[in-house]
Amino acid sequence: MITTLGIIIIVLYFSVLIGIGIYGARVSLKTREDYFLAGRGLGSIAVFMALFASNITAFTIIGHAGFSYEVGYGAYGYVIGWSIFITPFTFYLVGYRSWLLGKRYGYATQPQVFGGIFNSKLVALIFLVLLLYYTLPYLVVSIIGGSLAFTTISDGAVPYWISSLVIICISLIYTIPAGLRGTVWTDIFQGTLFLAVAVLLLGAVAQALGGFSAVTERIVEANPAMLQRGLSEQIAPINWFSFSFINSIAVIVFPQMFTRILAARQPGNLKRVSLYYPLAMAGIFAVSTLLGVWGSAAVPGLTGKDADNIVPLLIHRFLSPTWMILGLLVILAVVKSSIDSQLLSFTHLVTDDLLPRLKRISSSQAVLWGRILLVIFAIAAYFIALVRPAAILSIAAFAFSGFSVMLPVMIGALYWPRANKYGACAALVFPAIMLHLWYLGVLPEWTTFGFMPVFPAFILAIVTLIAVSYATAPPPPEQREKTFGIFDRVFKYEEPEAGETARVKSR
Repeated sequence: MITTLGIIIIVLYFSVLIGIGIYGARVSLKTREDYFLAGRGLGSIAVFMALFASNITAFTIIGHAGFSYEVGYGAYGYVIGWSIFITPFTFYLVGYRSWLLGKRYGYATQPQVFGGIFNSKLVALIFLVLLLYYTLPYLVVSIIGGSLAFTTISDGAVPYWISSLVIICISLIYTIPAGLRGTVWTDIFQGTLFLAVAVLLLGAVAQALGGFSAVTERIVEANPAMLQRGLSEQIAPINWFSFSFINSIAVIVFPQMFTRILAARQPGNLKRVSLYYPLAMAGIFAVSTLLGVWGSAAVPGLTGKDADNIVPLLIHRFLSPTWMILGLLVILAVVKSSIDSQLLSFTHLVTDDLLPRLKRISSSQAVLWGRILLVIFAIAAYFIALVRPAAILSIAAFAFSGFSVMLPVMIGALYWPRANKYGACAALVFPAIMLHLWYLGVLPEWTTFGFMPVFPAFILAIVTLIAVSYATAPPPPEQREKTFGIFDRVFKYEEPEAGETARVKSR
């Protein structure tokens, strides 16, 4: 049961978030770039905390813990796998060149960057539709996770539907006035809170269960298979490869992550982030894995979607009221730092890439529309979260898969001058169709050769991009020069053309 002290702590936490939002609104300019990109002025710490906090969702502390509850310690490698190395590498691989183009041409979203590279409104539109389509379910994951935690830890005093409403409303209160600048500041606050308290929470749960050795003994007695990698078919080598693959490459495609990279003050920020990020991710997933596996011995018998509730159940059953509140704050910090960034990026895409196709809007009008759309999309996400369509891991896996199969086009656009708009369109649409046919069970399972559907879809995207690009006319020289001319001068240190000296040297 939440005590009076607990209520005061929660109110204080929400008040800090709202205060940050109010202050952010006071110092922000009422322009499109300042509202959605923080004036492209984020430093290294801000970029790191923004990327880290935005990518730590309910999947991390709720969904992954539920998965660990079912399959054991093997869940750690299943999720962290390649991502500890490849994800930060993609920040630089894709992020640096995208940042250069964004700085030069004012691009603010993926549709603008890659539509600009291919000089194609259709490529930009396909990017827009797919990003919106895959972002919505991932947003819902965060709302579900936070609401489950709030309801469970309050012992049902706060119903699920009210928990969801409170979480979304608080996110809107500080996101609407301040935009990206305010959300980044709250990311720094919530990311720091999460890192500081999560480790302490792990120790508190271990102590409540009798200590690390006692917990391990209970697991050995109750279900020793939890200590083995091969407990579940879901983490068999071929599935492990598939999920680790998509979990490592999907992150750079998330619009909230891509936008934060474009908002960096200088590309050197991305290099430093690539060093810090793996350490933080390895530690956080270790915490959620341990909590999930310990929960299998402490609270046995959960199945399906109920396993997603294991962390809140551990906190509720075994910790003091004060620790319960701190545990709740950890979970809320995780989910809210992703909810606000996903809502803002969703709104940013519609405001910058869809509305201008319908009517011409000024910079100040874009900010107004962005605030209105934040409310509309939050309401839509709220009602979807009430339905809880599937387990958190399943929803996240589908969204990750969709984002992943878009990456070949992004890399091809930035590194292969022969790639053209026809290849890009085909490589975005065809693999997305195939991915849905596999997920819906229309195509037989043997057609994936045992892999998760995302892996053959990813290969199809690569093959389609290459084949269609070679089968059609190459991009005109002026189009190539617009993109790769900049890269040649930056990376080969060639003398820039007249008028670009200051820009190139400043980088």
